[in-house]
Amino acid sequence: MKTTRRNFLHLTSLGLALPFIPAIPAIHAGESNLEWRFGVIPDTQWKTNMNAPFYGTAIHIIDAINTEMIRQGVDFVLEVGDLVEEAFAEAFQTRAQHNKILHDNGIKFYPLRGNHDSYNSNSSVRCGTIIAQYRAAFPNLPGTLGSSGSSPNLPNAAGMTYSFTHKNGKFLLLDTFPLIDDGSDDGKAYKISDYQSWIDTELSKNDHEFVLVFAHKNLLGQNHKDNVFSDSKNQDSFPETQNAFIASLQKHGVKNFICGHDHMYHRSRIKSPDGKSEVQQIICGSAAHKFYLPEPPFLARETSLVKELNRIGFLIVHVNNQGIRIDYHSTEPFGQEKFSPKWEIRDSFTNLFHDSPT
Repeated sequence: MKTTRRNFLHLTSLGLALPFIPAIPAIHAGESNLEWRFGVIPDTQWKTNMNAPFYGTAIHIIDAINTEMIRQGVDFVLEVGDLVEEAFAEAFQTRAQHNKILHDNGIKFYPLRGNHDSYNSNSSVRCGTIIAQYRAAFPNLPGTLGSSGSSPNLPNAAGMTYSFTHKNGKFLLLDTFPLIDDGSDDGKAYKISDYQSWIDTELSKNDHEFVLVFAHKNLLGQNHKDNVFSDSKNQDSFPETQNAFIASLQKHGVKNFICGHDHMYHRSRIKSPDGKSEVQQIICGSAAHKFYLPEPPFLARETSLVKELNRIGFLIVHVNNQGIRIDYHSTEPFGQEKFSPKWEIRDSFTNLFHDSPT
């Protein structure tokens, strides 16, 4: 369901039109002056033109966001899935070609698949073909042969679900879409439970000061009720898997789970079904042609903090030796392919490495 126009909603008790933007504390004397940043782009599928030059990907929005990423001086850009409207070679290649400006500026791009990146309306196109086309467009990802990083030791998972480190950070990207052509219509996808031992191992390594975990689908969605654990609309499906996953994040100090899928910005606190663990979820906005409205049911174990609807947005994560600050930037939407954004910071919060979110 597409939205009608709505204003920015700030749901904390501060009652501000715009949230307070805290700074990361200054680095103490004697510590290395490590300061850097990276960007996160939400869904970029573009339904209005499946032919050249768009091929179902929002090239005008991507170009505008990439320009801002370069201006911000990011080290790399990560996308949380639904790169294209429908999975076929020209779409993936077009999405990849619009990263050239990043590569020319020494900025790496790390993609993650969403549901649209695993679907082709031509029923004769098999899961294996889609994955081959995706890998051709985005080669040499972490976890693949000859590359750094790690992937689960599962058939065809290399470079699809993967982790990598950069300076003092570690990043886990979880692909929950079909990876094995098992003869079924869609193919076989790995569940979070299939990845859990690998997740625990990666989080336990002494190679980072902070970790962020990414998936396309949500822990709990505001609009979509399927989630990263199940395609069912029962948000409490596989409670043991949910409990184990969120407990692992909390145990290893992972304070933020970042996702897309819902085409809105929404920051919330989510408890596990057993109530023993908690993590902050950031649904990081929309860079696509559509937006969604929140729709019930909403579960009591989710506490909404900040929400914004009907704007194009992305994240910039600022890092130093003391902590990270995540800024959500957004702009008013546009008419068709004409897009001249005026970016504003609409939410901002800080995580200290040894404290909880402000």
